[in-house]
Amino acid sequence: MKKKDLFRIASMFIMILLLPLFLALMCVVDDLIISPSLKPSIQMAQAFRVIICGIPILIIIAYGYITKNKITSTLSGVFLIPLSFFYIDILSDLADPYFISTREVGWLRWIVSLSNPLFMPICGLAGYFASRGTKISLSIAIFFGILFIFIMLGID
Repeated sequence: MKKKDLFRIASMFIMILLLPLFLALMCVVDDLIISPSLKPSIQMAQAFRVIICGIPILIIIAYGYITKNKITSTLSGVFLIPLSFFYIDILSDLADPYFISTREVGWLRWIVSLSNPLFMPICGLAGYFASRGTKISLSIAIFFGILFIFIMLGID
């Protein structure tokens, strides 16, 4: 294999599987460290939530616009939230000092996280439109990214 092919495969792996892990790590850090220290300041907590939700969708839009890879950018958007929920469940169980999980099995939790079908098309469309490479498509992708951030701010 050529180095270019290895780089392309590695970037696909990182975008689809490891970007949700990055979002999950940021959410767990927010839940365990940042939010408890910012309880009195609701505006600061909201600002951190905008940053936490905005960075992954911005990375997806930038990746799609730069590489023009429609499949990877769309799949990374589609699987961003379900895989993040899956990773958050695992990381929050590991953060529990007693590690007694009385909840259902991990795959069941992952299927339950798919119950909100709104996130998958929004993030997927943001990645798809960014990968088309035109300025109009990029503005549509940015619109979907902003919509995603506003929806994530409304959930709490």
